[in-house]
Order: sequence, then structure tokens, then C-alpha cells
Amino acid sequence: MPDYEMRAITADELPAFFTMLTGAFGEDIDDDELAIESLTAEPDRTIAAFDGSDIVATAGAFTFEMSVPGGRLPTAGVTYVGVRATHRRQGLLSTMMRDQLHDIHRRGEPIAALWASEAAIYGRFGYGVASQLLRIEVDRVDAKVRTDVADDPSLRLRLVTPGDVASDIEQIELALVDTRPGQFVRDKRWIDTLVADPKSRHGGMSSLRAILAYDGDDAVGYALYRSKNDAVRPHMLPDGQVIVFAQAGLTPGADVALTRAVLSLDLMRRIRWWNRPVDSPLSQLLTDARQARTTMLDGLHVRIVDLPAALEGRRFATPVDVVLEVEDPLCDWNSGRWHVAGDADSARCTHTDAAPSLRLSMEDLGAVYLGGTTLSTLAATGRVTASDEQTLQRASQAFGWHVAPWCPVVF
Repeated sequence: MPDYEMRAITADELPAFFTMLTGAFGEDIDDDELAIESLTAEPDRTIAAFDGSDIVATAGAFTFEMSVPGGRLPTAGVTYVGVRATHRRQGLLSTMMRDQLHDIHRRGEPIAALWASEAAIYGRFGYGVASQLLRIEVDRVDAKVRTDVADDPSLRLRLVTPGDVASDIEQIELALVDTRPGQFVRDKRWIDTLVADPKSRHGGMSSLRAILAYDGDDAVGYALYRSKNDAVRPHMLPDGQVIVFAQAGLTPGADVALTRAVLSLDLMRRIRWWNRPVDSPLSQLLTDARQARTTMLDGLHVRIVDLPAALEGRRFATPVDVVLEVEDPLCDWNSGRWHVAGDADSARCTHTDAAPSLRLSMEDLGAVYLGGTTLSTLAATGRVTASDEQTLQRASQAFGWHVAPWCPVVF
């Protein structure tokens, strides 16, 4: 690889950094989007490769506290990964990813997580697909909500400007962090980016709108959406569309009330939820579950950076007592055999010379870490090998969790 300078950028270099990054994705960035991106940027956690004075490759991370099965752990939210087309196939990506993993380890963060623009890239760096998401589309002409689902007559709904209720949204999201693995604590900066509404985000649709659910004076749920009115000619039948970018309820009744409200928007026909957990109850709210047409996509890709700290930092659905054997050429401190013993209350992970119960890659360990992907599924492909079938079944159950992991935010 040519001798490129690699270093963290300064705050003054953020415009050049984001210009290179968006260009690598075939897009542009305007002043409004730059201001929004700068809200959450952590310049000291960036990596930029310089060819002379030009930035030609980028990477970065956010400092997160993320929910894992039974707890929370410091997590590096890996982001900003891009290489200019003229500088690909020169080892820049591999160098940045390796250096970043070592920096994450020095910072004491046991795990890293990212969203992949191209899912095939990150397995070789030890990232595994740890959560998935659903995109759901409902044709409201044919869809009806069941009469026997949760209903709370004490709730009241208000249509509001998102920026006016940012603090309510922040408190709702904070209350939900520990209910599902894969979510991270979002402070005011992150909520401000969620409710920001520059013209560049409209995409030919309306301004961002919010429905808030209240129980008395307390906000207990919200939905953020955009809409676009349209009609089928020549009969002028309503054919509008709605995209729901975020929806959360502190109670089943609040979530149902918000779904009802979105499905009842006048002149709208196609309602799309763009990021919901795979165990979303939405289809079960409808008299005809087929009306919730779903597409499943990969969500978080997780990388175990400090194996014992990561496994001791989570809890297990059933008691587990296994010896894992892994090889980790990028983070050699993880390589070897590890005795993992734990349950719903505690976990212990120590080096051992005992015979392995399970052999797996770091990619596979990342995939099962949040409880979404199962060891049994990976074993069926030959990626995981076990000493015997009973050991595999027990370990697969133990590494699972009672709710599907999910991250509501692409970062």
C-alpha cells in the first residue's frame, strides 16, 4: 500500500471528511445535512487517509452504551466507512478496520456494531449479522384492525411538530433501551438528528410529522412519518403513501393506538414502516395478517472485540457451560479456548486448555451474541461445529433471548 498519512481529523476538517464520504456513496452533502451530521460526530474517533492534502478514505465510531441480553455494555458504533473510487484495492479499508479494532480495544469497549451498506464486506473483519429488521407495507384499503386487540381509552393522541416534542421522544426512547438487545442510549444530540427536517430529507414527500400518545400529562408513545398525497387517474381514487420512520410505545395500548392512527390517515393508501423488529406484532393487529407485506433485511453487524468481557457482560436464557474455540487473526488476544459458564444472573469466561465443545469464527460469535441468530442455524451450514448434538442444542438455547434484537437507528 502507498504511504498514506492516516490520522483523526479536527473539527475544522469535518466538511472535507463528509464530502469525501458522501461522494464515495454517490451522493452530495449540503450545509443542512452537514450541520446535522456534525451534531453526533466525534472527530477524535475518526480515521482519515490523506493522499497529499486530499482525504481519500474514512472511518469512524460513536461512543455508545448498548443493550445486550440482560445488560448494557460500552460499544463502538462503527460508521463513516468509505474509500474514494480512485483509491480502492490498495489496502486502505483493511488497514483502517484493523487499526480501529485495536483502538476500540484500548478504549475498553468489548463490542463493536455497524450497519453495512454492502453486507458481504465485514465478515472478514469478524463482524456477524446479529439482528434483522422488517420493512412492512400495508394497503389500508384492504386492511382492518382486529376488534380484540389492546385498547386503552385513557390515551389521547396529538398531531405535533416533531421538534417541539424532542424531549418527550428522548424520554420514551430512554425508557425502552433495556427492553430489547441492540438499542443504544440516545441523548439530545441523537434525538435532534431524528427530528431534524431539512428539505433534503423530504424526498418529494411532506415535512416530518409526529403523533404523540399521552396518558394524562405523560408521553407514552410516538410515531414519526412523512406522507404524499396522490390519486389514481382517471377515477381520482386516493393513492397516497405514508412512510413511518420511527414508532415506539411504552405500553401495548400506546403502540396499538399509534398504529390505528397511522392506518386511518385520510387519502393515504400505502403505509410503509421502514424499520421494525422481526417479532413486530403489527401483522397480528390485522384481521388478515397477509395485508402486512414484509421484507426482511440484515440489521446490526456485531464484532466481539474483547471476548471474555463481552461474554461476561451478557446473560444467558438458560444455563450454559461450554468451551469455545476461536481464532482471531485481527485481535489475537481473543484466540484460543474459552470456558463460558453462565445463566440469567451471571456469567464467567476464562481461558482454558480443555477440549472444545464448540468451534466457531469471530464472525459467528458476533452473529449469535445478541440472541437473534442461533448456533443451531450456523451449525446447519457447517460454520459452527460441536462436540455433540446435545451440547449444540443447549448452547443454542442459552445464547438465545426472549425478544429479537433490533436497532431502531441506522448510524
